Amino acid sequence: MRETVAVARSQHVVLTDDFIARQLRALDALPAEMRSSMLNDLVAGHRLEAPWLCGRVAQIAASMGIAAPVNATVYAALKPYLSGATH
Repeated sequence: MRETVAVARSQHVVLTDDFIARQLRALDALPAEMRSSMLNDLVAGHRLEAPWLCGRVAQIAASMGIAAPVNATVYAALKPYLSGATH
């Protein structure tokens, strides 16, 4: 989340200083069994939205000289599954 906020701010997106804390509180309130839509897609073998989420964050970060190793790593790990399952 810190990487994404840094990228957003580099693009002149205005976020409050407590943005991350508020988002983490909201996430903490979700049920433990909750899964992200991308995980649901991955498990179902569907096309992933990673290129325009973590992939785009990593791309913009690189172009702006901002470190985004988490987004880059997640995107690299998901690349084999971007078009859906091959099984």
